[in-house]
Amino acid sequence: MKYVLFIATDPAGERIDENPEAWVEKWNGRGVRLEGMPLKPVEETSTVRARGREVLVTDGPFAETAEWIAGYDLLEAADLDEAIEVAASHPMATAGRIEIRPVEPLDHGTGTDNVPHEGDAPASRFLAIMRTDPAAPPYPVDPAAVAAWIQDGLASGRYLGGEHLSPVGDATLVRRRGGELLITDGGYADVPEWVTGIVFVDGDREQALEYLGRCPMARSGLAELREFWRDFG
Repeated sequence: MKYVLFIATDPAGERIDENPEAWVEKWNGRGVRLEGMPLKPVEETSTVRARGREVLVTDGPFAETAEWIAGYDLLEAADLDEAIEVAASHPMATAGRIEIRPVEPLDHGTGTDNVPHEGDAPASRFLAIMRTDPAAPPYPVDPAAVAAWIQDGLASGRYLGGEHLSPVGDATLVRRRGGELLITDGGYADVPEWVTGIVFVDGDREQALEYLGRCPMARSGLAELREFWRDFG
């Protein structure tokens, strides 16, 4: 089963000197970790909402929280216990906190299957973090409209894959404090705008924002556009 790990900061985290490269090599070697990448600082985030005929783009994350997503990893684990083992051995379980979310595949029709990711060198420039928004007016998302949005993104090169996640009620939070492993239910932060999925978006920032502004999910929720921390030359 696939799981997404959200690697999050935590002001209560403990200082460490451990390099995550050893963790990456270990779980890559076992075929459990499929990919992962760090994200540029949260201050460089753009948040997108579509309300009526208007697309609202603001600088910064959806909310000012002390805990924010610094990166992600995608696992193919036997079960939640193995996913917890992987997360618990990550240096950021001590320095920060790690949210484990099961992937919940969706069928959007012919030709909309996931585009294969490219390990630790994703082809896309951005990761769009899709969230709920309790303040948004009700807007039923039509699966056909989502499929059309994906098809358009495939044709234009904007859409390079994504993962739909099970509800935040299925999330597991992993931390190490004082050498003790803490495993609790729930997300990395207690906010009503919980993550529903991730989308890999390519292009420059304006192209990515325009594409996200047409996303059906942006009408009932919001999207945070985060750039991968890598050199695109």
